[in-house]
Amino acid sequence: MSQGLNSGLARHAWFVGLFIGGCLLSGCLSPLAMHQAVLEYDRTVSRLEAEMLLLNIARARHFHPNHFTALSSVAATFEFQTNAGVVPGAAGLTETIVAPVFGASAAEKPTMTIIPIQGEEFTTRILTPFDETKIAFLFQQAIEPAIILRLMGRELVVSGYGESARLRNDPYHRAEYEEFRRRVLHLSSLNLTQHLFVGPILYEEPSPFMFDRKLTTEETVESLDTLLRTSEHGFRWISSPTGELRLSRRIVGRIAFTNYDPSKLTNEERQQLALEAEKIPRNAILVDIRPDHPGGEYPIHGTLIIRSFNAILQFLAMGVSAAQEYHVAKDPRTGEVPRNPPWTIAIEEIEDKPADAAFAVPYEGRWYSIRKAPKSTGGVQPWNQVAFRLLNQLYQMTVTEVSKVPTPAITIAK
Repeated sequence: MSQGLNSGLARHAWFVGLFIGGCLLSGCLSPLAMHQAVLEYDRTVSRLEAEMLLLNIARARHFHPNHFTALSSVAATFEFQTNAGVVPGAAGLTETIVAPVFGASAAEKPTMTIIPIQGEEFTTRILTPFDETKIAFLFQQAIEPAIILRLMGRELVVSGYGESARLRNDPYHRAEYEEFRRRVLHLSSLNLTQHLFVGPILYEEPSPFMFDRKLTTEETVESLDTLLRTSEHGFRWISSPTGELRLSRRIVGRIAFTNYDPSKLTNEERQQLALEAEKIPRNAILVDIRPDHPGGEYPIHGTLIIRSFNAILQFLAMGVSAAQEYHVAKDPRTGEVPRNPPWTIAIEEIEDKPADAAFAVPYEGRWYSIRKAPKSTGGVQPWNQVAFRLLNQLYQMTVTEVSKVPTPAITIAK
């Protein structure tokens, strides 16, 4: 009697263990599967964007139209199943006649929605040159000036210190290209020594109304309309060195590259500099490297013209084979420079699939790739990978929110 009872209790315990084990296995499996899926989707979307950029550079290299597609959404359904059962016990290994088995499985059913990015708005954005604020924003991210300007700069028009020339950032025009590269290296050298100032020109704009004393109550009432209009435009009271009171407002002017702190100039000098910068288009930046300041042995006064995103892709595509970049040494008057590779972004074109590539795409019977970053860079970020990351960031600045793109979406259920 006692032996039968013990045997029944043992079988009951096994079934309880079977149930608990199945529940635990299912519970552990579901968050683990979702965690891995989310990470894999993130990696896939990131790689997709990078390879899309490479693909469009390859298209431009073959003079084919560009086309962009974005992954709008991913909806994944997870099915978790557990199963349990019993099998005959192995003779001699157990006192019971059955042994429990249990397991769990997970099935993933993703549905992806992709949207072709096209239409007038996107085309306009991709063809419109970047404005100066984008350059200033990227400088604030501590990206090396040579990387930004070699990628985004179309040309440098110099017009000062006895110079008048157009320096195109295009290897087809060798003399102009080499001088453009030297000027960009000079700006990078100034940035390395913290003598390059990049930012808006600030100055005070006085109001035509001036007073040699504070206004009385009656005078204030009489001038109320004028005062209200001026305050609406940001005017404020300031006192001159002679004690005169006047209305003035601070103006945030255009962006400039200088080798001096513009705030150290007089207000009149800053206003004159700002007026000069105001005359150039929004896709241009005033460059003023003066002789009497650090780096002034190689003075520069002119305008840097900025490319559009489409022009950047064309420049990189031509650099693959038709108009390859090459090494240009810095000017002897330029100080130390961080790096000076011959290419802006090195894109390899080979017949076989590359074995060691960070990103690679096939097109027209060839493979186009970006190499992986070296394992050790000595604390210096690898130029090629930083430049390609910058290209991706510029694309993100160009493309609109894909959910608002008025084009047919394509849904793929796996």
